[in-house]
Amino acid sequence: MSGRPVIVVGAGGHGQVVADALQASGRVVLGFVEPAAAPGAAIAGLPVLGDDGWLKTDGGYDLANGLGGTGEASGRGRRRVVQARLEAAGFSFVDVRHPTAVASPAAGIGPGVQLLARAVVQAGARVGAGAIINTGAIVEHGCRVGAFSHCATGAILCGDVTIGEDAHVGAGAVIRQGVTLEDGVVVGAGAVVLEPGTGRGPLIGVPARRRERT
Repeated sequence: MSGRPVIVVGAGGHGQVVADALQASGRVVLGFVEPAAAPGAAIAGLPVLGDDGWLKTDGGYDLANGLGGTGEASGRGRRRVVQARLEAAGFSFVDVRHPTAVASPAAGIGPGVQLLARAVVQAGARVGAGAIINTGAIVEHGCRVGAFSHCATGAILCGDVTIGEDAHVGAGAVIRQGVTLEDGVVVGAGAVVLEPGTGRGPLIGVPARRRERT
């Protein structure tokens, strides 16, 4: 992969993984913008350049979204809101694909999608704009992953699963074939979802049930 240099928005754990994936795929990463860190600090071997105000639309670089978790429990829509604000200001966001990720030519991959190390997207699957398919996650045939959703490390979406937008499927979770889950859903780490479920709160356990919020 080649192209213009990239700056990663957010220097937390996910941002560092995104920077690593970009470098592994041959992109030059200039550093991070991160309001919680001092300009000039080094994170994962790359400099913190400043906060978002440091960015200039005529700077000759693109951006990558380094913000992680989504879903109702972790600030649903934050990744989308930050990216939309910067796109409206004239910035472009790159796709991220680690060289060990596998996506079928018969899959539909939206703009700005992040396929991290050993992620797999099978034939007939559709992954919406800005979604994250994280390390070792599997999206099987015919699945639909909504825009800006996050399939965390080792999550498995069996065939024909549909996940709404701004959703979070936790590490190691399994969604049975044919299950549809709504926008903003949170599936707990290690959960096994056998049916859609109703109500508010995350889906947790084996089989997964809602933990109702009080």
